[in-house]
Amino acid sequence: MQVVDAPATSPVSFSPLVRQYTLEEFWALPEPTDRSHYELIKGYLFMVPPPDWPHDDVDARLNKSLVLFVASHGDPGKVYHPQAPIYTDDTYLEPDMMYVSNTLAEKMGKRRTSADIVFEYFSKSSAIYDHTTKADTYLALGVQELWLIDSDGVTIEVRNRIVKENFPVWEIVRYGKGEVAESRVLNGWRVSVDELFAGLV
Repeated sequence: MQVVDAPATSPVSFSPLVRQYTLEEFWALPEPTDRSHYELIKGYLFMVPPPDWPHDDVDARLNKSLVLFVASHGDPGKVYHPQAPIYTDDTYLEPDMMYVSNTLAEKMGKRRTSADIVFEYFSKSSAIYDHTTKADTYLALGVQELWLIDSDGVTIEVRNRIVKENFPVWEIVRYGKGEVAESRVLNGWRVSVDELFAGLV
């Protein structure tokens, strides 16, 4: 058995019972060495593992579809990728992709505290976090629409923000093989599940 001495002060703690982080403390953390990255939710630190294949291919196809739609409809907003964040005083998230309308951008000013549409591409190692904690944080931050892309299940799950009994909740529609996912925020933008995953699964 090998005994490994802990450093006098650990540079990173993932239990909120040990410590919670301010945004400035979060920004000062050392970068992980394995292509992972940190995210912060209400002062709680989360480790997000690096993406699995076919994350980048799915992103390239979805990005092309979205950018072409936005460009052909008068450029009503912009499309962002990491390391572009959504952040507040104690929360910092990096969506895989997001769309921010010009109207929302003007309302927010210099700090991007929300987005009109957020996209997350599932990896086996991050699926539960993306589906629950991160998704509900987007809901709390006022994101109107969330696309969860699952290459293993070959599905696109589109969630829309509604208010039920005075609380925001997600209204969920899941699209599978042979179906076409539709956006409510960008009326007319549609994505074929078969075309998005063709040759990747």
